[in-house]
Amino acid sequence: MKKVLFLCTGNTCRSVLAHYYAAKLAKDGKLPLTFSSAGLEAHAGIPQPKIVADLLAKEGVKDFKHVPVPMTGKLVKSSDLILAMTAGHKTALIARYPRAAKKTHTLAEYAGFGGGDIADPYGRDDLFYFEIFKLIKSAVQAALEKLKKK
Repeated sequence: MKKVLFLCTGNTCRSVLAHYYAAKLAKDGKLPLTFSSAGLEAHAGIPQPKIVADLLAKEGVKDFKHVPVPMTGKLVKSSDLILAMTAGHKTALIARYPRAAKKTHTLAEYAGFGGGDIADPYGRDDLFYFEIFKLIKSAVQAALEKLKKK
């Protein structure tokens, strides 16, 4: 079973949306994949924006609860694929864990969307979260299609 890790800054929005949405799609499609998420600067005390749970609920992710998880060497080592939300996250991860370079990509580049970043919606309005989640959903779907072929 392949382990996919989504990475962002605080592990409250983007990586969380990607993580739980991908897990639902993989479960529905009976794909042999597991997912997790972490943040380069995650702290358990950072509140989860309510909109994240609301958006995931609309996709069928029920009883959503998440506590931000900090990036660790153990997570990096146990992951087969790491998908960062921005090129900056990718660069920072590889600087900390150089051996992860071959398995680390941005979500957009892995999905075949080019090298663009997925903007941070934290603290923004609900419409911005909605638009970011639309992009994440498209990228996650493309990434899963790619993983199916491997």
